[in-house]
Amino acid sequence: MKNKKFKIAYWVVLVFITIGMLFSAVPSVLKLPYAVEHFCNVLKLPEYLLVFTGVIKIIGLIGLYIPGYPKLKEWIFAGFTFDLIGAWYCNYTGLHSFAGTLPVLVYLLILFVLYYLYHRIHLTTK
Repeated sequence: MKNKKFKIAYWVVLVFITIGMLFSAVPSVLKLPYAVEHFCNVLKLPEYLLVFTGVIKIIGLIGLYIPGYPKLKEWIFAGFTFDLIGAWYCNYTGLHSFAGTLPVLVYLLILFVLYYLYHRIHLTTK
């Protein structure tokens, strides 16, 4: 019964991280004006990187929903961790404000909780 609670928590947290990543990825892939303006003018990053990171996030999200493939999921978690740490750093240096980077830190915390739950459910001995 305890494992069922962890599975429910895992799926709830997975939905939260999916929503957050999609709010970042979809405007990037569609090159919406506010995303391009923030990415290029505030963060000073090249525009071609915007679409690339958006597509990679969507592919990573799809990979988290595919059952099995534990090594692939580990790589996805690592990729999302690097993405969020990079997003925090770029936003911090571009905005010069710690408060402006708090949403990224919240999603990094959510990702760590998801990773813990993933290990608790899938990779522990049963």
